[in-house]
Amino acid sequence: MLKKLHTPRPVDLAADGIRDEILSGRIAPGERLPPERKLAETLGINRQTLRAALARLQAEGLVEPRQGSGITVLNWRETAGVSLLPHLVAAGDLTLLEPFLRLRRAITAEIVASACKRVTDQELDERDQMANTLVSETDLDRLAKGNIAFSRRLVQLTENLPIELLFNTFAAIYASREDLQAAMLRNPDTLRAVFPAIVGLLRQRQPEMARQIVLQVLTSLDENLVAATRAKPDL
Repeated sequence: MLKKLHTPRPVDLAADGIRDEILSGRIAPGERLPPERKLAETLGINRQTLRAALARLQAEGLVEPRQGSGITVLNWRETAGVSLLPHLVAAGDLTLLEPFLRLRRAITAEIVASACKRVTDQELDERDQMANTLVSETDLDRLAKGNIAFSRRLVQLTENLPIELLFNTFAAIYASREDLQAAMLRNPDTLRAVFPAIVGLLRQRQPEMARQIVLQVLTSLDENLVAATRAKPDL
């Protein structure tokens, strides 16, 4: 499976640790974090690193500095954005898996439908070549990376920045969970078959038909993905 290529920095570890306390409910909304000096000592970092970690959590909508009362934990369900999803799924919250996949299905269907309207003959030829390469790819890491690259190009065809940013979030979620990657690649022939099928839909240039077919296919694939993920006893 795909491996992380870097060692987490102290600021990453500090932000992850505090975030986990907040998302798990061990630090509730409205509570204040310990004083900066004490928190830095507990985490084993200097105060400059701590401030960088807190700034990250503030940008995520998890905490807020308040004059005279320190750092207050927010009700993140009301203040956080979609960027928090990778952290929630990475933490093993499988209650989010099915709603996350429903959102991904809806966005993917819209991406393919939009691409049907915008794709050029040259782009079709390029996607066809890429699909042919991926169909014969036997290395699972390269297949997974090729899937992301193929999908990203379809997203770029939409010329829709919010969708591009959502796609980045979806990609980050898969990257954060090796079990999801393993489940997706458990039947690699099924994944390989998707690429020429998508090219075929693009060639027909019928957005509504493409939307419906993508929804049907992904619904079936996602049901298998959820079943495979839940079957692992350590999740």
